[in-house]
Amino acid sequence: MESKNVSNRGLSGYFSKNLEDIFILFILVSVTLSHLFFHFSISLLNLYYVPIMLAGYLLGKRLAILYAFFIVLLVWGLIIANNETYLNLQGQFGFNVDLTLWGGFLILAGWAGSLSENLKDELRTSNLLRKELARDKEDLKTLNEKLVAVNRKLEEKVEKKARELEQSNEELKKLSWTDPLTQLLNRRSCEERFKGEIARFERTKESFCIILCDLDHFKKINDTYGHNTGDYVLVEVARILKSNSRKTDMVFRWGGEEFLFLLTGTELKGGIIAGEKIRTKIETTVFEHDQQTLPITLSLGISIYQKGQTMEECVKEADKNLYSAKKAGRNRLHPKPVEQK
Repeated sequence: MESKNVSNRGLSGYFSKNLEDIFILFILVSVTLSHLFFHFSISLLNLYYVPIMLAGYLLGKRLAILYAFFIVLLVWGLIIANNETYLNLQGQFGFNVDLTLWGGFLILAGWAGSLSENLKDELRTSNLLRKELARDKEDLKTLNEKLVAVNRKLEEKVEKKARELEQSNEELKKLSWTDPLTQLLNRRSCEERFKGEIARFERTKESFCIILCDLDHFKKINDTYGHNTGDYVLVEVARILKSNSRKTDMVFRWGGEEFLFLLTGTELKGGIIAGEKIRTKIETTVFEHDQQTLPITLSLGISIYQKGQTMEECVKEADKNLYSAKKAGRNRLHPKPVEQK
């Protein structure tokens, strides 16, 4: 039972899907059979079918097929009902061409019209596609130009940000290595530079020495004149130390009122000369702040780097000489007299 229902559904589906082709087959079979049984001849009166065919051409295949189908039904109805009536109608109106033949012509005209419409549709669709493709190409070109512009701006921003980041890193590095008050290199950066000097000494065997400086009675200046005056003294002393050192030398704020010189390529004798020059410059400079003249002097201790020493050991030797200079009365430079020979 179920297979029978499936079969019925399949048959009805086939007829509904191919109804148009069945109409055409019916018309063509009718044309063929009518020519087997009936003779026909062409009459000028049959020319009124020309506008009908033209209408079929213009309207397209489906309307022409329906029109021809109803004509065929009419003709076969007359033939089946009464062949004599059909022949009388032919004789009376001069319809000497079989109507089913014209039904076939209508089908051909309808097909031609449908083909023409299809071609027109295809051409219209093709033109629309070409126009859309051209617009898409223009849009793609515009989009590509925008993308190039955006990428360029993005690259510029990334490059700018990279420069800003690099600059920020340099500034942070500078801040981390620089004393904010005196703008001299700080103790941390001294440790890095000292390592570099030791490495250079290992390569070239060229001596270098350090000078550890301390402002005399600086606590008294802060207590008497205030910390603003003390800051002024530190800044001015740092400026003098920097301006009276060689380009190859490095000046550090070691901490508090202490400063440290790193003299590259210098023997002990050269270090003593440089230190004495600095001490004299500080002693002879007039320091004035808030209409107060300040007596500023500097005590210094020198040490020369010995192979195998650490920075702490070298600085400790300079600090020992600085303590000796302060104990001897301040405002002087020491190594021990035996080291000055």
